[in-house]
Amino acid sequence: MLALPRRNPLPGWVACVPQGTRALLACVERGDGRPPRVHWVDGCDWSDIGGALRSLRRRRSLQRHRNIAVLPRAAYRLVPLDAPELPREEWRQAARWQLKDLVDFPVEAASIDVLEVPGDPARRRTPQMLAIAAAHEALRPLVQAGHVAGAPWQALDIAETALRNISALVETEGRAQALLHVGEHETLLVITAAGELLLARQLDTTLARLTAGSATEREEAFDHVGLELQRTLDGFDRLFSHLGLARLLVAPGAGLDDFCAHVRELSFVPVQPLDLSGTLDLSAVPELDDPATLAHHLGAIGAALRSD
Repeated sequence: MLALPRRNPLPGWVACVPQGTRALLACVERGDGRPPRVHWVDGCDWSDIGGALRSLRRRRSLQRHRNIAVLPRAAYRLVPLDAPELPREEWRQAARWQLKDLVDFPVEAASIDVLEVPGDPARRRTPQMLAIAAAHEALRPLVQAGHVAGAPWQALDIAETALRNISALVETEGRAQALLHVGEHETLLVITAAGELLLARQLDTTLARLTAGSATEREEAFDHVGLELQRTLDGFDRLFSHLGLARLLVAPGAGLDDFCAHVRELSFVPVQPLDLSGTLDLSAVPELDDPATLAHHLGAIGAALRSD
């Protein structure tokens, strides 16, 4: 979606990440030659979307920002596909028909976008793409609420590309990198290289499952997630052997030290905590010095890192 003009626009993008009856927000400004600056983070009750946006418009001047909404998980599908033998500008329309039997809503009434997955130029493989499909019926309440509140969305995003933006800040040149974000509602793994999303996978766990409960319950959750991570990273290494994984980064969350130690024993690549010092300017938001608070707002910050 194209950005619309704003009268005396304030700097940066504001991203909103709905999470059930709550939403998290962040305002981030990119600048040439300096780290992106986080101006503020916020949270609000999302049970009444229109009321929440009107309140944020008053409190955070949303009408003077470029605003981006991250779609709820149930509102879209991300599907890996073989790229068609067509010019790049025709991939989106081709993907619409490839998705016809792969999603549970009519593709004729859906918004479609595609991301190209860079391959190995030395290997003759069918090019790949990631197709994003969202039914208009699922998008309509969110889009209409923004217009009615006087703070329309200039773009819609998904969790996978928001986390990709975070990973891109700390990549090793010429190598691929995995980033795991264990959240309160979902756990997401992305693998990126040169700022591009190569693979994304949602894992069946949450922060509570890995940090609460009995020692036996936590150990069972560690084993389950560790095995899924190992399988995913092994599969990636086979498909993208020309890149190779440099490391697996874990966004720090409260109580995740034991989980990281468990994964470190299983992984064939170094497992390290995500460190954004020097790559993000957090000086305006002192509470983000707490790693768990930063991890909590990571999706909103990632989406607000949008560069156009």
